[in-house]
Amino acid sequence: MISVKLIRYTPNGERLVAVSAKQSLSRKPFMYQWDKMSDSEVEVWIKETLKRNHFSPWEHSVYTFVIENCSRVCTHQLIRHRIASYTQLSQRFARMTGEYFGVVKPPRIALNKEAKRIFDKVVKESYEAYLKLLDMGIAPEDARYILPQGVITKIVVTMNARELHHFFGLRMCVKAQWEIRYVAWRMWQEVMKVHPLLFKWAGPRCITVENISRKGEPLSLKDALSGKAGFTIERCPENIPREQIPICLRNAAKILEELK
Repeated sequence: MISVKLIRYTPNGERLVAVSAKQSLSRKPFMYQWDKMSDSEVEVWIKETLKRNHFSPWEHSVYTFVIENCSRVCTHQLIRHRIASYTQLSQRFARMTGEYFGVVKPPRIALNKEAKRIFDKVVKESYEAYLKLLDMGIAPEDARYILPQGVITKIVVTMNARELHHFFGLRMCVKAQWEIRYVAWRMWQEVMKVHPLLFKWAGPRCITVENISRKGEPLSLKDALSGKAGFTIERCPENIPREQIPICLRNAAKILEELK
């Protein structure tokens, strides 16, 4: 099962973002604002930067995750988000043998008897060939070429709050592939535990675009999912009409239950 854990984050990240944002307008010292800013004012400044699409202050709050038991297919998509830091299990030096070898099986293959048979057969043959190459003295960095893309891996990921908003916008969407969509929703759940003021208005791009153009109170992801509040945009960036966006959003969130 894919595991996503937030292991480190910027203490007082919400206050840091709010005070940093106020620095662009206030001539008073940083620590004066840090000590004087109330909790309610922190939320006001976070909302203002969100609505004005002024995200540079968000870059000061940083988050580190450990993601385990995902596939190389997933991490290959993940590392395309370049404003981040990554450290991944190296197949050049670590041998993918015994208990350390595994492959993520897509649900649509697992539920199809014939597809599952073909998948399992090819994975077995690939693994056996990998072991033979190692026995022949072939270095792991060369033997790994025969392994499937679905081989299980682990990766440490560090992103700031701004990049997380961008990442969530693309990867929490129903258009994202199921595995990285699950990782994105789990990462969102993790940061919501520590900094809800920064991330309750995050989500797929339908949420972020809505909040840039929306008048008044921003739309939270939870309110959008529950139907407590609706969308005002005519279409989402994926060209889904307004009345269909909540359905699309709930379908995207189903991945959390499907892989539970």
